[in-house]
Amino acid sequence: MVASKAGVERAGNEHYQSEHMRKIFQEGFSFSGYERDGLYLNLGRKAFLNISGVSGIDSVTDGRGAVFADFDNDGDLDVFLTTIQGTSHLLFRNNVGQENAFLRISLRGTQSGKDAYGTIVRVKTSAGILTKVKSGGAGYLAQHDPRLVFGLGRDARAEWVEVIWPSGRTQRFEHVPARASIRIIEGRQTYERLTESRFQLPDPLPEQDIFLTKLKVKIGAPFPDLTVSSLDNETKRLRDLLVPGHRYLVNLWATYCIPCATEMPELQRLSARFRAHNIEIIGLSLDTVGPQVVKKFLDQRGIRYPVYLAAASAIRHIYATDEVFIPLSFIIDEKGIIREIHGGWSRDSLQALERLAKSSPPK
Repeated sequence: MVASKAGVERAGNEHYQSEHMRKIFQEGFSFSGYERDGLYLNLGRKAFLNISGVSGIDSVTDGRGAVFADFDNDGDLDVFLTTIQGTSHLLFRNNVGQENAFLRISLRGTQSGKDAYGTIVRVKTSAGILTKVKSGGAGYLAQHDPRLVFGLGRDARAEWVEVIWPSGRTQRFEHVPARASIRIIEGRQTYERLTESRFQLPDPLPEQDIFLTKLKVKIGAPFPDLTVSSLDNETKRLRDLLVPGHRYLVNLWATYCIPCATEMPELQRLSARFRAHNIEIIGLSLDTVGPQVVKKFLDQRGIRYPVYLAAASAIRHIYATDEVFIPLSFIIDEKGIIREIHGGWSRDSLQALERLAKSSPPK
């Protein structure tokens, strides 16, 4: 699923063939992984339009197999993409053109073999003739939907459907209704109407929910009692640092974290307002470079709220995967219960902190 993004260009010409590899290397193509996935829309007449970005498929997940299939039976093709740079795979639901008509055709061979591979199907619509071939493979480790899906636009029916079987037999069916699933069996003079119910694919999880699945700790649960070290190398238990009756903002960070260097001065700026509303700030560094480097980082940025080293303990008790992401902040109530979790640093994060600085303890 990797291709050049150098604009719309007609395939097959000599310049395209000679310059193709140079162009995609210039645009960041890599044989070492993290190649960008691409999706191109066939405009007809050997022209394609790059719709990678608008489709959501454009990423560095390094796709290695793609399946086009009508997973939800709504009459258009969705995309299932396997990835190399992760354990999960991706399903892209096609919600474009839901008002348009379609015709979904299943094939069963007799003389040509039951799966009917190699069969050519042509469908006549008001816009022209559409042609598809049923194949047993569709690229690397992939096979598309065995049903052939044709878009009919606003047509109420296909003018005709022609099937050319590998055995050499040709069949033709007139005035086939749209928005239907049919099965054509080699040698039979009529097709079968199939009942294939449309259903709703699950909506993607909100980003916040995806983010929370990567943590062992949950909102509404006690914050773990971590083992931490002061900048003077004194080992402590986190619970001994939390004063009963106070709320806390516990912020995980590191000296190598660029967003942290922006967030921490904002926390320092808001610290007095937090304190006025019974909220104390505690910073937990995930650094392993030693306290002197951490001290220098804090001094350069004027950070005065308490900071402790907690790398091994925090990673073990807070993160559910090998992915350690910071900054990461927890709002803890007077009883040590997690009430909010905020990941990353953005304008939304700052606004959330501003609201917190104006808040009163919940009753």
